Amino acid sequence: MIFTVYSLVCAFLPCMIYQLIFMMRERKIGRERPVAHFIWVYIFVLYLWMVFQVTGVGVLGDVLRKDTNLIIGGINLVPFDSFGIGFVLNIIMCMPLGFLLPLIWKECRKCGKTVLIGLIFSLMIEITQLFNWRASDIDDLMANTCGALIGYLVWRIFAKILGERLKMASEEKYEALIYILLVLLGTFFLYNPYLVFRYLAI
Repeated sequence: MIFTVYSLVCAFLPCMIYQLIFMMRERKIGRERPVAHFIWVYIFVLYLWMVFQVTGVGVLGDVLRKDTNLIIGGINLVPFDSFGIGFVLNIIMCMPLGFLLPLIWKECRKCGKTVLIGLIFSLMIEITQLFNWRASDIDDLMANTCGALIGYLVWRIFAKILGERLKMASEEKYEALIYILLVLLGTFFLYNPYLVFRYLAI
């Protein structure tokens, strides 16, 4: 339980600081975001945290461990080498990403932008996995990107059905990538389970 709360704080804290600064700037120019936007953003951040928990992203604590080399994860660059149920699960895992991006941000309502963010998101995960015992796999990269595409197509269907009710979204550019980067950096730099283990052992 303590590790779950700890990792949640690491993921959410940078986003909350960013939002506080952003809201202060917005108030200076007499503009405020609707509460619904922040609710959806935190749903998005919670989703990112869950993906990072499932995939096991590498953290700075992995790098600083003296009993390991800097890069300890395996690398597979052969497409469809590990094709199977894991490939399908990776597609399903990233479908919410492809759905939430265009739902929350107008700039992601172009298919190419959402797929590109899905690719960058997956690439970030695979790169951090070089620092732990997980394997960086080209199949995961392809499956995650494919999942983002399918999620986007599902959103397009919902947008056609619901129409006007899905038209309200943030017009801030790069905000989606900023949140993804903040959650990743917060997890990478702030989450160190080895320190918690050491503290509990004392």
